[in-house]
Parts: sequence; C-alpha cells; structure tokens
Amino acid sequence: MDRTPDPKPLWSRNPKFELYTTTSLPSVDNAHGRIATWGRAAGKFQLYVVEPGKPARSILERPDLIVAPQWSPDSRQIVVGVGGFTAFLDFAAGSKKAIDRVNGGAQVAILNADGTGFHLVTSGPDNNGFASFSPDGKQIVYRTAGPDGEGLRIMNLADGKVTALTSKYDNFPLWSPHGNLIAFVRNIAGDFEVMTVHPDGRNLTQLTHTHGNEAHLAWSPDGSRILFTSSRTGFKDETLYTGAPQPYGKIFVMNADGTHVEQLTNNPWEEGGPAWQPHHTDRASPLAARK
Repeated sequence: MDRTPDPKPLWSRNPKFELYTTTSLPSVDNAHGRIATWGRAAGKFQLYVVEPGKPARSILERPDLIVAPQWSPDSRQIVVGVGGFTAFLDFAAGSKKAIDRVNGGAQVAILNADGTGFHLVTSGPDNNGFASFSPDGKQIVYRTAGPDGEGLRIMNLADGKVTALTSKYDNFPLWSPHGNLIAFVRNIAGDFEVMTVHPDGRNLTQLTHTHGNEAHLAWSPDGSRILFTSSRTGFKDETLYTGAPQPYGKIFVMNADGTHVEQLTNNPWEEGGPAWQPHHTDRASPLAARK
C-alpha cells in the first residue's frame, strides 16, 4: 500500500487500450480526467486526488483505512469507505486466516473533492463500504455485512432512507452510467461471479460462469462494457515475484450483457482494481493497481 498514486504507463497487449498503474481501487472523474485513489504514507492512510499533469495531492488523512473512492456525477464529491477493513491489513501482512465479514466495522462517508465537508452517511455495527453514486447523484448503492444483515443497499441521500436491494454475499456494486443497471460481484458456491440487477431489484442476471474469482468492476463511460479482474487463468509467476497473499488477477473486459469477453493483461504480475479513463481518441485507458 506504499506505492505511488501517480499513474505510470505500462505495456498493453491490446492497441485499443492504454494501461497505467496506480495505487489500490482508483476511480476516474470522467469530466476532468482526475483520479481518486488511496494509499498509505507516513504510517497513515491517505485519500489522493491526481489531476492531469500534476503530482498526487492528499485531501484526507486518517489512522484507519480509506477504501474504494468513487466520484459523484457532478465531480464535486467523493464517496468512500472508512474504518477497520481488517482483511486488507491481514492480507498485507501475509495472513491466511479466515475473513471476518464485519472486518472491524466500516462506514460510508462523503466529502467534497477538495477534502472539505467530510461526513459519515452510514452508522451501526456493520461493515458498510464500496459505495457508488447513481447517475443523478441523488442515491448511492453500497454493500453491507454484519448483525443487520448483508447484501446491497440503496440510500436516498436527501433523507437517508435505506432500501435493501439484495440479501446475499454481494460486493463491489457499481451504478451504470445510464442508471438502468447496477453491476456487482456475488459469491456463488465459493466462486465470485459478476452480476447485474436493475435498481428496483428486477432482472437479476449472472454475467460470468467461471471457476475462480471475479472482482473490482468498472463501467465504460458509455455503459456498454465492463472491466473486471479475474483469477480464471490461475497462477503464473506472481507468487514468485510478489509474495502477495492473493497472487493472481488479470484484467478482462466484456460487453454489459456478459458477451465478448477479452483478456487485457497477461504477465508475471498481479493486476486488480481497474478504473476506466476516457481517451481523446477511440482508445480507452484502464488504470490498474499492480502488486
């Protein structure tokens, strides 16, 4: 987690995609090309904003974890998870113990893009996190796990009303740019698969059917495709090079209906947590956290 948040170009095996690396679980402000990401510096966790051509700037510092920022549609705010997330620290330390779903507890917070106005929007004993704004900015979807149940929840930001969307072992929800779908990952018989559902709970659809884990989703700006990380190719040389506790992960892209799956990375390293950055040509520029 001590890697630099400043994007660095990587070789891409597909000429239609440019590939960059940054710190964990980045998010792109499509309107201005800014990146929000998080990492650790001087023993504390930082939320960074990286503007094009400028070095990363920390807008929030906390002793506990700051995880998975996402931009609001108007680019004025960032939603983020803060709290224990002990599994992240256990994995970083090389622990192989079973993951506690509550993970020390966590909450969803929203702050302005300049770091002001930080406030929690969830509370209680659960682990709440991995939130995403609706395209109109009036709602967020997030995952929860703990004494109050698990699954995906939708919150109306005006009055704080929460609606249960799912009740399974679900994670990484991401609202589509058109607002008609929410993509997420579900644990099905020990494998994590990519799913979509309408915000009203209708038309639940499983998009992937592979052995291994899918995770860390990103919609294309036009809502036609989904980037995701997968362990479907198994282990290569990652464990020899990195010593990471999860030494797998390659980036794939597919249509929003699960068709036309294409592998974008294939190397001795682990890639994960992609975000989709619009390009001024017909190419796309995925960002990946390389381990």
